[in-house]
Amino acid sequence: MDYDLVDQRRTGAIVGVLFIIATTFLFLGEVFYRPILDSPDFLELVSENRSVVIFGLLIEFICIFSMPLIGAFIFPVLARVSTGMALTYFFLRGAEGIILSTVALTNKFALVSLSDAVQAGADPVVAESARALIMAQNAWGNTDGLLYNIIFAMGALCLYGVLYRARLVPRWIAVWGILAILVLLALVLTAMFVDVPSGVQVLLVPIGVQEMVMALWFIFRGFDFGALEAGNGGRGS
Repeated sequence: MDYDLVDQRRTGAIVGVLFIIATTFLFLGEVFYRPILDSPDFLELVSENRSVVIFGLLIEFICIFSMPLIGAFIFPVLARVSTGMALTYFFLRGAEGIILSTVALTNKFALVSLSDAVQAGADPVVAESARALIMAQNAWGNTDGLLYNIIFAMGALCLYGVLYRARLVPRWIAVWGILAILVLLALVLTAMFVDVPSGVQVLLVPIGVQEMVMALWFIFRGFDFGALEAGNGGRGS
């Protein structure tokens, strides 16, 4: 399906806004709930700040919901270059949302339920054991977990590869994304075997900034189909 200028600008604006939501709402939600849920005294703190925690988790849900929508709205754009890569990106963005909603987000709501149960008279020792199990699961499926980040990195490399190949955005944006994702992937894989100092996490900043720059480009400039239509992008399977 051929896109006219209005279509591509509309799609670019939608995808750009979804990228901003997916990135900013994730960190915004954590501002509200993370200091409480990560506290050693979370059983007491959650009951005292229940509405704040739930508000933060609902913000994070909006972020999670936007992830598969990105794959859906950008699908016809990527499919003009490679249907296979478009399907792969759509699948991986959907997998991100599934992991975060069924593991990370659900587990965080479970921590709220644990706090409620203790306040209602449940054994705090049992609750702490349950919390340890939940945190162990989130160590793999949360936004800073190995499983989630590998899927995120694979999807990002798929996207930036298509953008670079077809010149749908300036190539420096795509190259920036590829390099930032490789750094993220290296950091995550290293953390499997050794303890990574918390200060090293500053290396994750470039991918967050890159996504915001790319999102703004999508919103204000859209996708450049000129090179693709001239035969430089090609179309794969």
